[in-house]
Amino acid sequence: MHLNRRKNNNNVWLLLLLSTVTAGASLIPPGTQQLYTLQSQVSLDQLQSAASQELGYNFETKLKINSVWSKNEEQLLQLYFGESRVAAGDKQREIKTLPDRPFYIALVKGQPQQVIAHTSRDESLLNLERGIASLLQLRHSDSEETELDVSGHCRVRYEVKSSTRVEKTKTDCALWDLRVSYHPEQALGVDQQSQEQVQYELSADGALLRAQSTETHRLSLAAKSDAGSLVRASLKLEHVAEGAETVQQLQHESLEAAIESLLEWYRVFELEANLLQQFEHLSPQLQSEHVGKSSLALAFAQLLPLARLAKQPEFEQLLQSQSKLAVQLVDLLGAVQTFEAHNATFAQLYQGSQTKTEQMELLEKYLQSLAVATHPERRIVEHLYNFLQQADNKAKQSKLRDTVLQTLAVLARQSGFADNDQLLQQIRVYLLEGLATDDATLYIRAMQNLRDLGTIDALLEQATHSKDVKVSVAALQALKAFPANSFAQPQRRQFESIFYQQRRRYDSSARTLALDVLLAMRPDAAQLGALLEYLASNDRQFEIKTYVLQKLRMLSELCPRFRAAFLTSLRQRSHVNNYHVLGQRGLTTVLSRQLSHSPAFNESLLSIQEVSQGILKRGSVEFLLHAGREQASSFKLGIYTAGLGSMVGDSDADAGSDNIPADDELEQEETITAGMEISVQGSQLRPLVFFSGQTELMGHVWGGTASDSTPAYQATTLAQDHEQYIVLSSGATLYWRILGARSVDLNGKVNFSLWNRNAQTEIQQNTGSAVVGRIAVGFTYAKLVQDFSLTHEPKLSLNADLDFYSGIKLCMQLQSPDQLLTYNNTRAAHLQAVAKPYVKYLRSSRTHKSAGRTFSLNQKNNDMCNMIFADY
Repeated sequence: MHLNRRKNNNNVWLLLLLSTVTAGASLIPPGTQQLYTLQSQVSLDQLQSAASQELGYNFETKLKINSVWSKNEEQLLQLYFGESRVAAGDKQREIKTLPDRPFYIALVKGQPQQVIAHTSRDESLLNLERGIASLLQLRHSDSEETELDVSGHCRVRYEVKSSTRVEKTKTDCALWDLRVSYHPEQALGVDQQSQEQVQYELSADGALLRAQSTETHRLSLAAKSDAGSLVRASLKLEHVAEGAETVQQLQHESLEAAIESLLEWYRVFELEANLLQQFEHLSPQLQSEHVGKSSLALAFAQLLPLARLAKQPEFEQLLQSQSKLAVQLVDLLGAVQTFEAHNATFAQLYQGSQTKTEQMELLEKYLQSLAVATHPERRIVEHLYNFLQQADNKAKQSKLRDTVLQTLAVLARQSGFADNDQLLQQIRVYLLEGLATDDATLYIRAMQNLRDLGTIDALLEQATHSKDVKVSVAALQALKAFPANSFAQPQRRQFESIFYQQRRRYDSSARTLALDVLLAMRPDAAQLGALLEYLASNDRQFEIKTYVLQKLRMLSELCPRFRAAFLTSLRQRSHVNNYHVLGQRGLTTVLSRQLSHSPAFNESLLSIQEVSQGILKRGSVEFLLHAGREQASSFKLGIYTAGLGSMVGDSDADAGSDNIPADDELEQEETITAGMEISVQGSQLRPLVFFSGQTELMGHVWGGTASDSTPAYQATTLAQDHEQYIVLSSGATLYWRILGARSVDLNGKVNFSLWNRNAQTEIQQNTGSAVVGRIAVGFTYAKLVQDFSLTHEPKLSLNADLDFYSGIKLCMQLQSPDQLLTYNNTRAAHLQAVAKPYVKYLRSSRTHKSAGRTFSLNQKNNDMCNMIFADY
C-alpha cells in the first residue's frame, strides 16, 4: 500500500492502485474545480443485544478538488479540506487544526494510481485521503475481479444499474485482517465477517455526483458468538457545485514529472508504556490465594499488552522487587513470548550448577507457561535448543532438562517452521537420536509435542517392536496426538496389527490407543464391521471389549453419520447384536458430557477410565472448548498406574478355558508405579511421579502422606491471543485485541487402607477463566472504544472409591458445581484534539448461571456405587 521513495533527500507516501483500461469520461472534468461535501460516519454496537444503544461519531468537511494537470488519459487532482466538524451524540465540535496544505491523487486511464500527501499529517488523516482516492475507483461494466485500494487487495463485483448508477461490492480485503498475533487453534480464535458496498451516481456526461461506501465488520469470539462488536462505517462524497476559481495548471510534460515536483517530507512516531506501575496496581489480584479464580486470570490478561512492550531491564527489576509474587510473575513472562522477557528470566533464575532449588522451580514454571505460546520469537527456540547442548544438562538437573525439551518441541510446532527449516531439522534429528538412549520416553513425549511428520515412522517402529511396555505405550500416545490425516493406509495396517495382535500380543493400553487412532481415521463399513466382529471373538480381555463398545457408542452420540453406519453394521450381525456380547462385563468407562452451553461457553468433558484387574490403569479427564465444528483441548489430566493388581488381588480377567495370560502379564513383571500426566492446551508437561516401587508406596500408605490434599498443578496460562488491525474505507483504523487467561488449581489426595482393604481418591480442579477484549476505531478527532470482559470459574471433582475386601468394586463420581459467567461491556465515544474534548460512556453487564450436576457414567458404575454405599 505504501511506497516510501527517496529523491533529493525527500520522502513521499504513495498509494498504488491496481487498475485496468476502463472506458468513460473523467469523474472530475480536466481543468475544472469541483466542490464536494465529505461525510464519514462510524458506529460501534454490541452483538445480540436488542436494548443496545448505538454509539458513533460523524465527521463532516468541505472538499475542494482541482484538476491541476491532465494529458491524454492521465490526470492529477489537488484536494483541499475546508470547514470541518465532528460530532458524537448531541455534541458537536469545530475542527480548527486540519492542515491547510493540499494532497494529490494521480489517475491513469480514469483510475487512481497514487496519493501524494504531506508527511506532517498523521496516519489517520493519510488513511482518510487514501479512502477518498479509493472512492474514485470505478468501472463502467459488469465484472468480477481483484482491485487494490485503501482496504488492500479485495474481491470486487461491479453491477451497472443504469447509465448513471453503478454498485460495487467488496469482500475478502487484505487489510481487513492485518494480524499481529493469532491462535492456531480455531476454537480459541475469533470470527470475522466483513463486507463493503459502494454506490455511485454520475451525471449524464460521466462526472461524479455522489459516491457512498458502506461497510460492516462483525467481530466475535469463535467460542462465544455474542461476545464482540458490530462496527459500521460509511464514507460519502457528494457534489455541491462547480468552483468559480481558475485552476492553475502544473507545467510538466509527464505525470511522473508533476508528481516528482511535490515530494518533500517524512514522519516519526513513538510509543510508551509502564509495566511496573500497572503490576503494582494489580498486585492484590495476583496473590496466591487467587490461583484458580477469575480475578487472577483477569489481572493476568490486563497486564499482557504492557508486558509485550517492556524491555529486559524492566523485567529484571520486576523479578528482583516482586519476589513474593514470583510464581505469578514467571507465568506472565512465559505468556509474553518476547526475547526480552526470555533473557530476563534466564538471567535472573539460571545460575548453572549453582542454581538453587527455588530458582529451578520458578524457571520450570516459566517454561511451562511459555509452552502454551502461540507466536514465540525464533530466538527463544534457538536459545532452548542450544541450552540442551550444554554438557551440564545431560548429567544434572534432569527435571529442568525434561521441561526445556518439552517446551522446545511445542514452540517448534507453534512457530510453523517450514519442513526444510534448518532449526526444525536440528530439533528433529536431536529427538530421533534420543530414542537410542535410556530416556527414550522423554524424547517420545517431545515428539508428541512436536508432531512432526518426519518422526511418524520412528514412533511406529517403537510402538510395534519395543519390548518395553512404557516405550510402546508412550509412542502410541504420541501418535494419537497427530492429526488423523497424517497417516496413510500402510500405517493404518500397523495400527490394526497392534489392536488385533496379529503379530504378537500387546499391552492393553497400547491396544486401546491404537484403536483411538483407527477410529479417528474414520473407518469404512468393512473396518467398522471388523471391530464389531472383535466383540464376539474369544479374546478374554473384557475391559478392552468394554472400551471398544463404549467408544463406538460415544462416537455415535456425537456424530449422526457415524451413528447411522454403526447401527447399520450392528443390525447386519445378529451374533454380535445380543446381550451376551453387548452386555457390559468390564469397569472401563469412555464418555463425553456437556459441561456448559450457550449463552455460556460451549464446553464438554471427555473422560476415559481404563481399568485393569479392578484398578484404574490409565485414566484421563479432558476439557474441550467448542466453536462450531472446531474444538480445542484446554486442559487434560491423566492418571497412570502399574503393578497395583498384586495389592488388591486377582480380577476375573484370567477366567477362561485356555492358558493365554492376560495382556498385562506378558512381557515383564511391572514395577509398582503411579503418576500424573498434565496437558495444557495441547502441550504435554513433564509427568509427576507419585511413587515408584513398593517400598515408596508403603511409605505413603503407613505415613498417610498422600491422605492430605496436595497441589499437583497451579499456574496461570495464556488462552486466547489475538491482535489485528482493519483499515476502513472511511479512513478510520479499527484495532481488535483479544486476550484470555486460565488460572488452574489442581489438587488431590489418596487414602489407602490395607486393613479395611479399600481406597479413596479425590481430585479437585478449580479454574478461573477470563477473556478481555478491546475494540477501538477512529481517527485523529474522534474515537470509539469498546472494552469487554468475560469471567467464569468452572470446577470439577472426581472421586473414586475402591473396595477389594470381598471381590472388587469400583465407584467413580464426577461432579461439577454451579457456574456463573459474567459479561461486562463498556463503550465510549471520544471527541479529541478539539477545543472542548468530550467523552460519553455506555455500560452494561450480563450474567448466566449454569446449574451444577453429577454426571452419569454408566449403569455398571451405578450398581457398584450402590453396593459400596449400601451400608451408609
